[in-house]
Amino acid sequence: MKHTGIYIHIPFCKRKCFYCHFVKGEYDAETVEKYTDALVNEFRIKANDNDGSNTIDTIYIGGGSPSLLNEQQVSKIVNGLYKYFSIAANPEFTVEVNPEDVAPAKLKSLRNAGINRLSIGTQSFVPADLHYLKRTHSVQQSLAAVENALDAGFSNINIDFIISLPTQTQKTLANNLSVLERINIPHISAYILEEVEEGEEKNLRDEALYFFTAAYLNSLGYIHYEVSNFSKKGSQCRHNLKYWENKDYIGVGLSASGYEKGSDYKNTENLEEYFVKVNAGCLPRAEVNRGDANFRGIVVGLRLLEGIPVTYFEKYPGELELLLTNGFLIRQGNNIAVAPEKILLLNEILTYFVPAT
Repeated sequence: MKHTGIYIHIPFCKRKCFYCHFVKGEYDAETVEKYTDALVNEFRIKANDNDGSNTIDTIYIGGGSPSLLNEQQVSKIVNGLYKYFSIAANPEFTVEVNPEDVAPAKLKSLRNAGINRLSIGTQSFVPADLHYLKRTHSVQQSLAAVENALDAGFSNINIDFIISLPTQTQKTLANNLSVLERINIPHISAYILEEVEEGEEKNLRDEALYFFTAAYLNSLGYIHYEVSNFSKKGSQCRHNLKYWENKDYIGVGLSASGYEKGSDYKNTENLEEYFVKVNAGCLPRAEVNRGDANFRGIVVGLRLLEGIPVTYFEKYPGELELLLTNGFLIRQGNNIAVAPEKILLLNEILTYFVPAT
């Protein structure tokens, strides 16, 4: 029996964050109810399309703002998953939440539904950062969300951070990160802010604050295992590792992407088209691509600090030798990895392996 993961996209928010590039729309109660019904429909269609050889061992509900769903809608999704898919015993089951959306009662209902991992969109513990990012929650709400999650029985928790804001300094970032030492949660995702601003000054700030963050988190016992992800030992995100280890995963929902049997696919980004297709019993695919498997493995795998097997580079002996000689790539046992100090040049490194057209 082959294990796979499933990603479920909830494309609704109370407001749009300028730095978020995921497909989403404004929250509307009636539309959300219609959408959860459509998701369960897509589960059914996908299950009928499946050859029955897959068991789901990781589930990830992202968005958007999944924490806007009510208890009945969450139950509908969870019940649909278990009805139409083979779910492994004790799967890693993650849901993304906003600090302002998760009162103690909601957290307890999520835990009772079988969700065992939370990703909390804190972004920062500095009020000025939250103001710049136009977030609607406070530092106090973030801290309360973590405390209430622990009280509700969640031990596997991620906090999302954004670094390299224009006004951020090493001192304010240190004060920000120091909160993590006190709350001691097992996983941190730290993303460099993407915005219109460009230029050498931004690049230098990105580099300085990124490597400062990595060193600081390492001093707190976090392992830097992927470009933007840090965890305590044994607490890596099992679902996201499927992406980086080039394993299969199912994508469900508006704009969701999946990778199965060597093909990448993406669902439509048009909500009405999504409803029409799933209600007609069709998978809501907008794109299906079967590309070069080696190239795909390099693109996703070099995000991992431990690297990927050297066999991925059999088609690229010259490119590999050039990048090794110039210190952009390194050997780690039987793996090839990006040199840690060159990790922010990953996109440039990957251009050496783009298949000829």
